[in-house]
Parts: sequence; structure tokens; C-alpha cells
Amino acid sequence: LLMNSAQRLTDGCVHCGCLGNRLFETHPECKDVFFLFRDVEDLERLRSSRELRAHGLRVMSFIEKSVARLDQLERLDALALELGKSHYHYNAPPKYYSYVGAEFICAVQPILKERWTAELEEAWKTMFQYVTSLMQQGYQEESNRQRHLAVSPKERPDKRSTAL
Repeated sequence: LLMNSAQRLTDGCVHCGCLGNRLFETHPECKDVFFLFRDVEDLERLRSSRELRAHGLRVMSFIEKSVARLDQLERLDALALELGKSHYHYNAPPKYYSYVGAEFICAVQPILKERWTAELEEAWKTMFQYVTSLMQQGYQEESNRQRHLAVSPKERPDKRSTAL
């Protein structure tokens, strides 16, 4: 179900950055995560932004890869965990991840028109919930790893004293 609809989307307007445009319209606080757009108030300027379009392409690429890996969950899990870890370094906290799925659904409904069904919507929502939960896990793992690295050597437990 998702694979068929994802193939149709590759030629749709999703590639033009409309994910980011709607995201910033419905959740303007998301601009704070994108340092290039933090101070941009003009939505027209955002619509014509090359950087926003490039981010939209990366999001679509991730979605396409995710759908292609639905029958290879280990690979999908690794992909989503790594994306969550990289979002830690972009200072993009997990509270924003679910917005992208909702905006994706709003953006693709008009493209798929009569092919859009309640079943398809539920399938997309389920996939986004699955992927965003893994991204959140990856973000948290990276946050913990960075905190551990920040602990000075004196504060780290001595490996010799913790061995069984």
C-alpha cells in the first residue's frame, strides 16, 4: 500500500519543498531549529528558499528509503536511529518529529487525490509513528553518549573496579 503511493509521490510537488512551507505555517516554532530560517518572517521568501527545497528533498529521500525498507526492519531501524542521532547534532529535538509526518500527509493527499483512502492514511501514520519513535530513541542515545563523553576521566568509573 505504502510502496504504491510512494512511487506516485516521486513525481509530485512534495519535492518542491512544500513540506517545509506548511510546517513553518502551521508550526512557526519549527523555524528555530533551522538556523537559516530563524529570522525569516516572509513565507514567500521561505517558499523560494533553495535550502528549504534541499531539506524537503532529503525528507522525501528518507521517506522513500523507509518505505523501501519496510520488509527489512533491521535496515529501517538502523536508518531511523542514525537520523535521530544526526538530528541531535543539528539541535533538532524530538518534539518536532511528529509534525513532519502530519505535514507530509497533508501535502500528499492532494497529489494522490482519489487514490487517498482512510486505510492509506492510517498506513502512513503508522509508518511515521514507528520511524519517529526510532528517531527519538537515536536522539536520546546520542544525547547520552555525548553526556558520557563530556564526563571527565576522573569522574568515569574505573573499568578495573567494575569488572566482575
